[in-house]
Amino acid sequence: MKKKDIHIKGNGFLRKITDSGVLPKRAAVFALRALIALAFFFNTVFAQAPAEQVKTSLDRDHVLIGEPVVLNIEINTGMNHPVTEWIVLPDRFNRLEVLGRSPRDSSYAADRITYRQSFTLTGFEPGTWMIPAMSFVIDKKTRHTDSLPVTIIAAILKDSAYHDIREIIEVPPSKTSWWYYLAGILSLIALGLLVVLWIRQRSGNVGVERDHGRSVSPLKEALEQLSSPATGQLIRDEEWKGYYSRVTDIFKTYIEKKFAFPAMQKTTDELLVFLHGLGIKNEYPVIAEVLRMADAVKFAKYKPEREVPGNARQAMVAGLKALDQINISIAQELF
Repeated sequence: MKKKDIHIKGNGFLRKITDSGVLPKRAAVFALRALIALAFFFNTVFAQAPAEQVKTSLDRDHVLIGEPVVLNIEINTGMNHPVTEWIVLPDRFNRLEVLGRSPRDSSYAADRITYRQSFTLTGFEPGTWMIPAMSFVIDKKTRHTDSLPVTIIAAILKDSAYHDIREIIEVPPSKTSWWYYLAGILSLIALGLLVVLWIRQRSGNVGVERDHGRSVSPLKEALEQLSSPATGQLIRDEEWKGYYSRVTDIFKTYIEKKFAFPAMQKTTDELLVFLHGLGIKNEYPVIAEVLRMADAVKFAKYKPEREVPGNARQAMVAGLKALDQINISIAQELF
């Protein structure tokens, strides 16, 4: 076969090869197809491979002992190739310590995703210490960040010269100003006056209480309070809760003063048991009715008829007069 009889379809590269006689026609076509397939294969492989970008940086690489330094890590990769295992940085490594960790952040742009996290580090030993390369995983393949050095500098003293221990220096005593003494004397006088006034006031109150105790009996005091204008005003204003509270308090106060029985601390049922034991048969039912009515008004918000409160005051007056005839020794046997 002659060169001039060869009819070749294809590019100029194949024509040159066949025309020159380097390769036969079929071998040239096979080589060209192999080159095209190989180029397509490498193009597909490298197109699918995640082209990740890793940035590891420090805000400063020289710090004093105990000062913080911020380590920033940024990983940029394709959307189809996310980071499946993130960086794990221990709390202490290479004589450095982690003071704080920011939450891991991620942002999206087109078909890329960027991961970010910051670590606040410090060191307490002078020297240059290495932040090691940290591993993370993309597509089941482990990759690493860059390692970075950080230098911890000891505190620089302005005066590093040696100073020996000095001898004890005698300090002359300072003179106290005269107004310190004056302020102390005036304070003592004021304190003494306050003590004297307090003693006089206390002794005066005790004397008044004793005179009042001798002049007014518990029965007379209770009757005066029941018939006082304040009690009548509560009835006129129909303040039933306040009225019944006042009447029952007057009655219980009389019981405590007369019989030394803690009536204010007892429930209505306990107080009625005590009164029943005193033997007031005629007045007991009306007193019990008043006390139970008072509970209904105070706790159940019951509104009695207008004439009922007036009758309650009369019942209490009769009950007080009957109780005043009871011998104290009988009451003491009940509790």
